[in-house]
Amino acid sequence: MSVPLQEINWKKNLFFIWLSQLLSLAGFAAAMPFIPVYMRVKFGIEDPNLRGWYVSMFYFFGMASFAVFTPIWGLLADRYGRKLMLLRASFGAALLMPCMAFAPGIWTLIGIRFLTSMCSGTVNAAQTLIVSTTPEEKHGFALGSLSSVVWSGNMLGYLAGAVIVHYFGYTTAFLFCGGMYLISGILVLFFVRENPIEHLQKPAVQEIPARKRAIHLPDFGRTVWMILSLFLLMAFARRFDEAYLALQVENIAGHVNTELHTGWISALAACGGVVAGVCIGYLVDHFSPGKVAFPAIVMSALFVLGQGFAPTLAVLGISRFFTFVTAGGLEPVFLTMLSKASPPERRGQIFGWSSTFRTCGLLLAAPFGGTMIYHFGVRSVYVVAACGFIFLIPFVLYAIKLTQRNTPGVAGGKEL
Repeated sequence: MSVPLQEINWKKNLFFIWLSQLLSLAGFAAAMPFIPVYMRVKFGIEDPNLRGWYVSMFYFFGMASFAVFTPIWGLLADRYGRKLMLLRASFGAALLMPCMAFAPGIWTLIGIRFLTSMCSGTVNAAQTLIVSTTPEEKHGFALGSLSSVVWSGNMLGYLAGAVIVHYFGYTTAFLFCGGMYLISGILVLFFVRENPIEHLQKPAVQEIPARKRAIHLPDFGRTVWMILSLFLLMAFARRFDEAYLALQVENIAGHVNTELHTGWISALAACGGVVAGVCIGYLVDHFSPGKVAFPAIVMSALFVLGQGFAPTLAVLGISRFFTFVTAGGLEPVFLTMLSKASPPERRGQIFGWSSTFRTCGLLLAAPFGGTMIYHFGVRSVYVVAACGFIFLIPFVLYAIKLTQRNTPGVAGGKEL
């Protein structure tokens, strides 16, 4: 039920949204990291290079669907409510995720992934709802806390998924995933309250001829679009190697207990993300973005290289932990920059576009990563990821310069 803005208990909302995302992300992480092994076990794809290419297609079609539909969901969130979109994402994933356990072939599995991504997307919906119900001066803390739950939820899911897959099989893991999304949606339905959409001042809309309407992008202003581009570059660098961790584990230690090794390494990395989310969320509220972002970018590049050339699983795990400590803090930095540059009445739409840009980074990374693995092996993706972090630096510099030069947007999203 909608309530006036001043009556919203933002701390209570933050807690229940945080808890809902903990459960949904734990469910997601209980199945997704083991997809490369699932393809080998269920579909008999033994060649790691060929399997890497199929993994890239699995993520490519999932991200393509997500990129197309997220702005639509963001626009609907501004019109009909942010809570409604979070419920849609939670219950949609609860219905579709378990279907992966019953896929008869590799391309059916990829098709189910496409449909799941089209209907899901709880993190972006949660971010938008948090921003709309949290005081402006607390956005850094709130978004940093939500970033921390991404990693803590993943950590729990990685550990639970490793145990479930190892002892009970993949069908149980996918059913567990759906169950966690279902409980997450129930929590939001009964315990999260939202401001009425009517309290937002509607931006002035300029009529565009029908024949031109389709080719016009939203008029957010140059600063917002530049910050949005950072999400694409960050996702490309930070998530370039993510889908192939199980392949790197097999590359180092063979096929014995791959699920368990992948699980504990992923959980250790998620611990680094928890630290990054809370600490860097605090730093963003007290220091300029550049002082937080640039050291994190450089260290991320070094630790990614450490993963790629790790001689043992212990070195791989330690390097991955510190990669997530440094790279995991970039998202709160960019989200806070975006929140400050966005008109309040258009944040749902703009945050939807941020998720689309992030997804486009993954979309570019998936076929590129699959091609690199197919021709050069799994270690090559870590070299490319490190280069991606370094490439991010000049774009962050320019985005900060624009943010400092311009005042946040007025009606219509234009800069003053």
